[in-house]
Amino acid sequence: MPEFGRLSERITWIDLPFVERGRTPRWAIELGLRCHLVGMSLREGSKHLELFGIDRSYVAVHNWVHKANLQPISTVSENQLAADEKMIRLHGQQFWLYGAVDPQTNGILPVSLFPTTNKQTTR
Repeated sequence: MPEFGRLSERITWIDLPFVERGRTPRWAIELGLRCHLVGMSLREGSKHLELFGIDRSYVAVHNWVHKANLQPISTVSENQLAADEKMIRLHGQQFWLYGAVDPQTNGILPVSLFPTTNKQTTR
């Protein structure tokens, strides 16, 4: 659940030099950026703007985030990995393919193929 308390603070450090046309008020762009920074999805941020009468798509919010070069604070600790398993068939036999990614570097860790699956293999 996003921390909505953080939305009430005035953010003076967001520099919006990319605002050119003035189609959307600066306060609305700041609000869309804040929504994304506290963990709302792009779609949720665009829906939140609708409460204030600002009709912008999630793509517009994405473009604001991209142009402002802002990203939410990562909640990934250093000892976490992103892992996945997939059952594949090779020559009529089932195998489980395990892969992992280091979220800090986005580097792919060694991939392993196992003939069976269980909780210990997954760990």
